[in-house]
Amino acid sequence: MSGGLGAGNASLLFIIGSGDESDQITQAGDRLIITGTSDLTKLLLGRVPHHRLHVSRNYFRQGRLADLTGYRVLLNLITEPEANAKVLDNLKKLLRGVPGRVINRPDAVLRSTRDQVARLLSGVPGLIVPRAVRLQGSKPVLAAKTLERAGIAAPLILRRTGTHAGKIVGLFDSVDAAVEALTPGEHIATEFVDFAGADGLYRKYRVYFIGQRVVLRHMVVSDNWNVHVRERTRFMAHHPDVVAEEKALFDRDEPFSAEDREVFRHVRERMPLDFFGMDFGIVPDGRLVLFEANATMSFFPLWPTQDPQFAYLTKCLDPAADAFRELLGLPPEVDPAARIRLQTA
Repeated sequence: MSGGLGAGNASLLFIIGSGDESDQITQAGDRLIITGTSDLTKLLLGRVPHHRLHVSRNYFRQGRLADLTGYRVLLNLITEPEANAKVLDNLKKLLRGVPGRVINRPDAVLRSTRDQVARLLSGVPGLIVPRAVRLQGSKPVLAAKTLERAGIAAPLILRRTGTHAGKIVGLFDSVDAAVEALTPGEHIATEFVDFAGADGLYRKYRVYFIGQRVVLRHMVVSDNWNVHVRERTRFMAHHPDVVAEEKALFDRDEPFSAEDREVFRHVRERMPLDFFGMDFGIVPDGRLVLFEANATMSFFPLWPTQDPQFAYLTKCLDPAADAFRELLGLPPEVDPAARIRLQTA
């Protein structure tokens, strides 16, 4: 059994990675956090027999390689394409000829950068997809020409490639100011679409596509356009009306309109990933505005279980766990105690 791995008594293999430039592994208490890796396996609470394989940028320099031929399902949890391009390329080579079903193939992950997804989803009826282009920070003149050719005018958002969690260089009111803010390295420039509601507040919805199912993850509300989950404690916790608005979505059998669900259907058809999250807003005329869609999006961001007014958020866990088990080819979870553990973990 090469590399210490073989199917043995486990037919599932979970594949993780550690990044192209560094190990990207940090410790938080007794947990290891690996940047650019999906957290969906927390939906299983470790109850499913499986093996784990760590693929690094230097994987093929090892003396012994893993034998992957005996696994029924191989789940790729390496989700961030910008920081893991070399690692994902190694994984592509490693998976050649492997007979098992691969979930979130590395080539699909590599096609999920912000600029590629913007092109992929452009033209979906009912979905506003802001144009996004890649800029070289060391070539400001070329960057300005790239923005002009793409038809991207101010205001625009500038961020470094591979960054998430609301981290941006800035929102700029002129192309010149954005170009001046460039630093060496790759950046993504994205058109800004104002998605404020009639009350002046900004609502960011997150749904998670797991196989063919769509699960509402949250609706975070803020008085600032750069909405992130931290706004739940900074803003929402002090505005019970917007908390009630989000809770109402979870209390419905179907939180979204037929038109919204049709947008989701088109997105599902175009995206090459087997699981991924999608963040979006809704403008007053009812159209959705795409923020991003990728598999590196957290399903378990800062979880405010200590605040009882947000207890309704746990309603997404059972449907998400059911969808994930279905995607993995596992039988439904029938143990009530296990469901309780999931909601309290």
